[in-house]
Amino acid sequence: MAGRQRPSRFCQRRATLVSPPLPPVPHPFTRTLRSLDADRSRLGAWMAATAVLLLTAWALWLALARVPVFAASREARLVTEHAVYALESPVSARVESVAAALDQRVEAGAVLFQLDDRSSRISRDEEIARAAALERRIAGTRDVLVARERAQDEARAAARAAVDEARLVRRSRELDLQFAEEELSRLELLRDSTVSALQISKARTEVEKQKVAIQTQDAALTRLELEEKRSGSDRTAEIESLRRDLSQDEGALVAARAAAERLDHEIERHCVRAPAAGVVGEIATLAPGAFVSAGARLGTVVAPGRVAVEALFAPSDAVGRVREGQRAQLSLDGFPRLEFGSFPLSVERVASEARGGSIQVELALSASTAAPTVPLEHGLPGRVRVEIERASPAALLLRSVGRAVGRTLEEDGRSGGG
Repeated sequence: MAGRQRPSRFCQRRATLVSPPLPPVPHPFTRTLRSLDADRSRLGAWMAATAVLLLTAWALWLALARVPVFAASREARLVTEHAVYALESPVSARVESVAAALDQRVEAGAVLFQLDDRSSRISRDEEIARAAALERRIAGTRDVLVARERAQDEARAAARAAVDEARLVRRSRELDLQFAEEELSRLELLRDSTVSALQISKARTEVEKQKVAIQTQDAALTRLELEEKRSGSDRTAEIESLRRDLSQDEGALVAARAAAERLDHEIERHCVRAPAAGVVGEIATLAPGAFVSAGARLGTVVAPGRVAVEALFAPSDAVGRVREGQRAQLSLDGFPRLEFGSFPLSVERVASEARGGSIQVELALSASTAAPTVPLEHGLPGRVRVEIERASPAALLLRSVGRAVGRTLEEDGRSGGG
């Protein structure tokens, strides 16, 4: 052993490169199991929480949601109502022109027959001319009335000014009389000394003259007051006369206008118009100049009426459930609903009794229905669904379960009885 040679360093290095590497030391087995258990518990918690949320949302939807419940018809069809209007002559007159032809499509208000109305037109023109003349005369009377009222006010003001002036003159005369009386009194006191009898006599005469002047002014004042009253009465009478004439003319104007309107109505009666849009279904053979009597039949106009829907329901679906005013939808056979859509309806009438094992329901197209892409012709078949209520899914589920249980009990009873 002492003589064994040790391998060289190169050989040791080669041996190290050639020999395979040692495997890593694995983790303990118990630690790996704990990691797997922890991952499974987290996944289970997430799945449980998700399931609880879904169940809660589903329960809330079952209890709180409201879904429409429909009653479906066994059959349904469109019904187009037609209205026939008779054309009659409202007056006795001669035919002036005929503007209608058989099978002609006419609009409401179109003139089909024109009867002779020249006499009524002449009378109407006379009334219109009379009304125009009355309007001009009324305008002139109103202007004169305004001028007379203004002149009356001015005359009253002038008369009051004249009376006031006369009163001022009388007051001046009273002052002159007072001065003359005082002068006479002073002269009488100085009669024996320096004043002669002639001066006293003149003073007395002056006093009397002033008294006469006052009396004259009183008479003039009275005359002015009387003239004011008389002129005021004359002007008032003239104004009242103008007002009376104005009132009469206004009444005549109203009558003339009413007569013109009555004649317009009479002229309109000579026009036989189409009472509704439709087709001329019948027309009398009349040439211009032919005489027709009042009430004579001239023809007929056939007008399409409204489009309605008649549907038949099972009594169990309609009785007590389908009521007036409920909303509905119409789907026409041969026109797919996805392509052409449905038509909104409203229930108008529901039959009270079953006939032929079905309840008849009449429905009308809603006013908000747009122009349909499908020609709504009489007799088109279809199906109607009426929205009878809105209920929660839970209530509908309980009803289904109740019906199923009831059918099962009924079948068991029949089998047991058999």
